[in-house]
Amino acid sequence: MYAVIFRAKIGAIDDEYIRVAAMLRETALTSFGCLDFVSVSEGNAEVAISY
Repeated sequence: MYAVIFRAKIGAIDDEYIRVAAMLRETALTSFGCLDFVSVSEGNAEVAISY
């Protein structure tokens, strides 16, 4: 099993952020066959893991 880890600095959680995050999650699950996609944020930092 492989894991892909993304670390990001969040500027603002607005409509654009929510749209792009949903698109990335959907792409990971459908196009790349990931089993799960989880993310956590604290302050302006976010870590997302897909596997």
